[in-house]
Amino acid sequence: KCRADEYLESFNVLSILVAALAHDLGHDGYNNAFHQSTSSDLAVTYNGISILENYSAAYLFRILRKQKNNIFARLNEVETAKMRTRLIDMILDTDAKNHFMLMTRFKHGLEMKKLSRGLLSSMILHVSDVSNPARPGTIARKWAYVVQTEFFRQGDKEKELSIAKSPFMDREFENLPRMQVAFIDAVVHPVFRLLAEFLPLVEGHCIKPLQLNRAFWHNMLHRGTLKTDEIISFLDSQKKKDDSIILSNFDGDNNSDMSGDTHGDLPIPGIPADATQDSTTDVRRASVISLNLEGKKDFDPELGVRFEKKKSSTRRMSLPDSMVKSSQGVYRMVFAFMKDILESPIFQAMTFFATIYALFAFDLNLALGNKDGDIVIDYVTLVVFIIFTVELVLSLACVPKYIHFFFWLDLVASISLFFEIGLFAQASSALDAANELAIAKAGRAAKAGARAGRLAGILRMIRLVKIFKLAKWTLGRAIKKRQKDEEREDELENDIHFSMSIIGRKMTEAITKKVIIAVVLMLILFSATDFDYTPDARQIQLDSIAAFPDSTVLRDSFFDSHGNIIAFSGAGFEFVDHERQSVLRDVEVLTLASQSDGSISASFDISEDTATQAWYSLLITTFVSLLLATMGLLFSRDAYQMVIHPIEKMKSTVQKLSENPLLHLERIKNRGEGESNETDMLEQAIAKMAALLQVGFGSAGAEIIGKNLSDIGELNPMIPGVRVNAIFGFCDIRDFTFATEGLQQDVMIFVNKIAEITHRHVVKSGGHPNKNIGDAFLLVWKLKSGKNTNSSGDLQKGLFDSSLACMQHVIKDIRQAGNLASFLKDDRENMSSAWASSLSTYRVAMGVGLHKGWAIEGAIGSNVKIDASYLSPHVNIASRLESATKKYNVSLLMSEAFFGGLSGPIQSSCRRCDRVSFKGSTDPMVIYHQDESPLSTLRSPLENHTELLDATSWDEEEEINYRGLIKDTQSKLMSNTELAQREVYDALFNSYLDKDWKRCKIFCHLWIKHIPGDTIVNCLADKLSNHDWQCPEMWPGFFALSSK
Repeated sequence: KCRADEYLESFNVLSILVAALAHDLGHDGYNNAFHQSTSSDLAVTYNGISILENYSAAYLFRILRKQKNNIFARLNEVETAKMRTRLIDMILDTDAKNHFMLMTRFKHGLEMKKLSRGLLSSMILHVSDVSNPARPGTIARKWAYVVQTEFFRQGDKEKELSIAKSPFMDREFENLPRMQVAFIDAVVHPVFRLLAEFLPLVEGHCIKPLQLNRAFWHNMLHRGTLKTDEIISFLDSQKKKDDSIILSNFDGDNNSDMSGDTHGDLPIPGIPADATQDSTTDVRRASVISLNLEGKKDFDPELGVRFEKKKSSTRRMSLPDSMVKSSQGVYRMVFAFMKDILESPIFQAMTFFATIYALFAFDLNLALGNKDGDIVIDYVTLVVFIIFTVELVLSLACVPKYIHFFFWLDLVASISLFFEIGLFAQASSALDAANELAIAKAGRAAKAGARAGRLAGILRMIRLVKIFKLAKWTLGRAIKKRQKDEEREDELENDIHFSMSIIGRKMTEAITKKVIIAVVLMLILFSATDFDYTPDARQIQLDSIAAFPDSTVLRDSFFDSHGNIIAFSGAGFEFVDHERQSVLRDVEVLTLASQSDGSISASFDISEDTATQAWYSLLITTFVSLLLATMGLLFSRDAYQMVIHPIEKMKSTVQKLSENPLLHLERIKNRGEGESNETDMLEQAIAKMAALLQVGFGSAGAEIIGKNLSDIGELNPMIPGVRVNAIFGFCDIRDFTFATEGLQQDVMIFVNKIAEITHRHVVKSGGHPNKNIGDAFLLVWKLKSGKNTNSSGDLQKGLFDSSLACMQHVIKDIRQAGNLASFLKDDRENMSSAWASSLSTYRVAMGVGLHKGWAIEGAIGSNVKIDASYLSPHVNIASRLESATKKYNVSLLMSEAFFGGLSGPIQSSCRRCDRVSFKGSTDPMVIYHQDESPLSTLRSPLENHTELLDATSWDEEEEINYRGLIKDTQSKLMSNTELAQREVYDALFNSYLDKDWKRCKIFCHLWIKHIPGDTIVNCLADKLSNHDWQCPEMWPGFFALSSK
């Protein structure tokens, strides 16, 4: 009913249905907080994170694992993985603790106009999950009773276990209405209202019943009817009555008790107290949601009661925008109805054909019609006049700033049409013949002006529709002829399809106005100068007859000369051809009188002249219409091609950049020498500036670029930061000071070569280079927003794997370059000869630290100079991990948080290095290293190999005590199988963590003997030997690293 399916694909609909079936699968009737406080098996299994939701998701996939239950069997591997991810996301989004976070994400998606189908699916499922108060009254109340029973069951269990009782779950303090009102105000109504911003039909189908149920529970609360039994008894008693009762909706501003009901520190039913809320809206302090129906009543058919709202001038609402008053609603409905009529294709077609009729019907009727058909023409003209009048009224009401040039043309066109309706013009037929010629002269000029006004109707269609479409079509054809590359053709053709810009509309209107004024002035000038200087023989003959009234010769000659005489009067002679006169229209009869005394008059049949004049008028009208259309199109076409279209492309480029600041813009090709113009230069400049902004700011500055490009106000680089979850990589070039001193100004070439290798691999893996600090680089792989930092990474293991693989490729490519001399073999012409030999021994190497965590992404600096970067302790941890690589003599170290995001196969190639705490942090973590090659290949002894063998040697007593361990370890190490060797290493590291350093010494000695090139074990052995392999009693289980 709310048309959400219009925005979803069948894949999304299927995922919603399956998630709806499974989101409470296996629910035991206790909430997550209870499982957490009791440390249940489920809480331990799922680490206290969305416990029941994780259990339901896992339960679902255990069911689907059976062949007979697998409803996704026909999906391919990619679709199955995508469906699994979507179902897990949606089910976890139903966790009440994630309610406010989901609302914030959805609100952000609406504001940025980037709402994904996945987020919409999660929102629909969550809204459905909490939608009971929006159901019909009887159903909503029955479920409320059941929910309260389940709450009391948990409360009894909490009392039995002597743990803190959850809100609304103590049966000794039963208050069902208070629980329902708080739940509606704080959770249900805000989330439905937010969804209604995207799906307006939610307002009528869901929010209205929700308000009715809220009014009922609020009334029960203030009646003091708090317990379920009392509420049921009350409803039973009301059903026996004939009259509907009135439940007065409570006015939150006039009753102080209500603030104690739904405000303050009252817990939200079903929402944990530590659930993260939107910082901009304190949902816990939601105000009263009233029905806000001034003087209206609403009826609940299930309850059999009527709800009436008290009238009040002021009322606090739970949302910032108050509900529209009824009078305003009626006005908006009427306005929308009028606008729909004005913009409807049917009305536009009627107006178009009415304009064509007004231009040509009158002349066609004179040329082809007869007197009997005039009445039909008059009525049709009346209908056309009504259409023009309706259009004029609707345009005045609905079109902003309509009263300008085209309004006056429309008005003239409508008024001029009124005088052509024969039903209203019959009074003018009684004018005497002496004035008829002068009136005809004036009427001719008036008719020219009237037609010029009516031409504005068809011109309006040309201006708004025809010119634009023809211009785009013509421009597209011209471009296609010049382009042979099909891909380039499609790109340019798509570029043409812009909506008319403001400057384009204004320029087109200005050109059209000038064309209309020129043509109208031309018509008026031609009409005003239309003088016939040839004497009329008929008038001369009538004057002669009047001078000699008794001359029958003159009269007979007059009749012989003019065979179209239909009436004659004077000089004692009367003649009327009634049959001929009856079929002629007034405009087809010319009456002349003697100029001396008017005693002699004659009427002539000029129907042939009228028809000829009508055909001529049709030709002029057609010519003028084509002239206006052609001139308007030709004048606008050049302006569109050379100015408007390039400006629209620039505007579209800026708009695309504001929506996606990291969008890659195609470079504009030069048209050749002498053909480039200013607009081409501007387009190229915009593309270059955009590329420079992207390169300079990077992904961290995307929000800065987008906000400032989308806002026409002043420059504001200091926009608020945004919290993001990401993988942070910190790289550092080893012995950079030595290279700088040797290379001097050429050090930039060296650094940029390193940066080129690093950035290329990072971008390829889906990451973003951020800061370049001389010898160091900060790299970022952004994680998709999730419910918490754990789940945000668990579903993106591919990004963790690719970031690790990326850094290994960087290390490998740089290491393959060998020494610095070979690394700069193409750029060392200016290298100092004094340093050349020294630099040949300098081996290019890099250390890398990888960590996952949160950071604040934004601008650092002032309005004078900013850097777009990330601020967080987690960024510092990545830096300190890189610094630790020098201590352990390895090229890469990763944190425990990063390691947890890797996929299983990649984790199996990594091993623990140490358990440490970094400077500035008291929380210890295990740090990991990924071996680039099998352990058995580390055969080259290190410099201190002999010393470490001596330091790890054992005496006879130790050999007796660890004889079995020594033999077993030796056999595993000599097997040269990776799995056996890693098993030995795990035992070695566990002995270290378990404070059994004597046992660890045995492992270290055997390891160093068989795998002498392992720097990690050598470092650990060197550190423990300084303590004489005796673990200090107060050792906390980790070592503190003091280096930054």
